Amino acid sequence: MQYATAAVGIRCKERHDFCELTPFWHVALLTKARDLEAAWRAINSLDTGSGESESRSRAATALIIRGELLFTMGRVDEGLAEVSAGLRIAECCDARSLLPTGYVVMALAALRRADMRTCLQYVDKLTGEALLGYFGQAAGAWVTAQAAEARGGVDRAAGLIAGIVTNQLVLRQLLVSGPAAASWLVRAARKLGAHDLAAATVTAASAASAEQPGFSVMRGAALHAAGLLEDDPGKLTEAANIYPDRWCGASAREDLAGLLAKRRSERKNAIRIYESALCAYTAVGAARDASRVANKLREFGVRRGVIRAAEREGELPHGLTNTEFAVAELVSQGHTNNEVGRQLFISRHTVAFHLKKVYQKMSLASRVELAASWNSAEWRHE
Repeated sequence: MQYATAAVGIRCKERHDFCELTPFWHVALLTKARDLEAAWRAINSLDTGSGESESRSRAATALIIRGELLFTMGRVDEGLAEVSAGLRIAECCDARSLLPTGYVVMALAALRRADMRTCLQYVDKLTGEALLGYFGQAAGAWVTAQAAEARGGVDRAAGLIAGIVTNQLVLRQLLVSGPAAASWLVRAARKLGAHDLAAATVTAASAASAEQPGFSVMRGAALHAAGLLEDDPGKLTEAANIYPDRWCGASAREDLAGLLAKRRSERKNAIRIYESALCAYTAVGAARDASRVANKLREFGVRRGVIRAAEREGELPHGLTNTEFAVAELVSQGHTNNEVGRQLFISRHTVAFHLKKVYQKMSLASRVELAASWNSAEWRHE
């Protein structure tokens, strides 16, 4: 951050490409540090409107980094539109260093919206970049692990989780660039029964926070991870209060509510905190996370309506509802009812109910017919 700030203050008379891009990478670092107000002021002070052919790399950089910032701020649709536009330019002008950043944002957004088809498309692109030697970001491995867990359970991500945690360079890079990573790794490691991996993550997150006391986001991530490992509501509360971005705050509140829910005397508090997390997830377009929390509230007898599926723009085909659309999308990819239910946070019986409605509305009789019809539909390629 110190080097980037100093570099921005130096004016290059010869306008080298790297010098032209320096202010944007400064914004990218501010975004990762979750100094969102400073990042927003910085990006708005730059001229990002150049459309000259020799400035395509600059245009792609501006779009992707601004889009990542908007996404982190919770302005999801605006952010994804800019990242998508930037990726189209970057892929055409061979600006490969930009691709992992954009792919991570698009995959993570799709995952949070329960749009697994889109998520896996970008995960495949991240894998392709890794094979070509351009991966360079621990965040890509983390998003890939999340997608594997969402698709088939935490066991499918076990190898990636162990690989991330036991590689000190990768883990450190991830902890200083992805504040939600530490808590996710602890949560996943505990599900795997890998207490050593969970403890190693907490130790690394705590060390990173101690070395960089000026970054509240790193302290929030360390507290969140430690609170999960130690079942400490105080640390989870503090993490929720100091996280600079809404999604991370909602995640800490969800974990806090889950801990309190185990105590009969804390039932009202747990419901209140779950509802706070639900509102925050909904506000930032995280339909998958909102559905999970709504399902937990339902266990307390509290019903909150929430769209579980990634919404398509415009009218849905065949008169399907959002949930029916999501079920059809996942079933057409070959998922079982159990797998669909796990991804949408509904029971397999509810999946079967919605699937029956899909068959009726589309005049189909089987999963095979659904897959053939769904994957060849013209509206999928518009």
